[in-house]
Amino acid sequence: MKLISWNLNGLEDRNLDVRTEAAMFQILLGAPIEEAVVEGFKPNSPDIIVLQEVVERSYHAHVLPHLKAAGFSVFPKEPSERSYFEVIAVRKTEPNQEIDASYESFEYSEQGRGLTTLKLNGLTVMTAHLESMKPGKHMRIEQAKFILEEMQKGGPCIFAGDTNLRKEEWEIIDKNEIQDAWTIVGSPEAHRITWQSESAKSRFDRVWTHQLTTTKFETFAKKNIATINERPSDHLGLRIEFDINK
Repeated sequence: MKLISWNLNGLEDRNLDVRTEAAMFQILLGAPIEEAVVEGFKPNSPDIIVLQEVVERSYHAHVLPHLKAAGFSVFPKEPSERSYFEVIAVRKTEPNQEIDASYESFEYSEQGRGLTTLKLNGLTVMTAHLESMKPGKHMRIEQAKFILEEMQKGGPCIFAGDTNLRKEEWEIIDKNEIQDAWTIVGSPEAHRITWQSESAKSRFDRVWTHQLTTTKFETFAKKNIATINERPSDHLGLRIEFDINK
């Protein structure tokens, strides 16, 4: 099973349409469009997609059309009332299969953040965009604790999203039975950094699992889009693979 998580930087209006369109091709094909059209190319398509920092404009113009055309069920079905929000998309294994999706606002949030949850075939998938910036430290720690507790209430569960957690913040949190996917595959240095600005870089984007075996973890979208000379987002995309048979 393959999952992709990506903060699309929808709050940055500069080149938003070009960036989001490029991101959708990389998500669904596994490569930039110019590589995907080369003869012999084989797509590397995900089964589950979770996105953060999606705005109404990019949702309608790029995210929803591409995901529906690729056969995904998309939640929410309409843009959130929030100015930016999270999206979960899954491929149904049965045509009439029901999918349970919900959203719950965090009790501790000054930025309107919350947890989006989807349940399908006994698997729970969660995503969120935790409190940002240094002043949000205590709130995002409480948000992370809440997510970890929710993950352990049922069976197999995945959380993937932009946690904004600093290393020292993550270290003081009791994980119990929750595993960090990047750590489980050996903490590969080439895929440690997930967000980078001109002056800083960090591992803000994380994937946590409960009762699942992580087999692969990698970051992607490190190259600039040629026409605008910038990456699709200030965050890298995460591509994770799981052995669901275990």
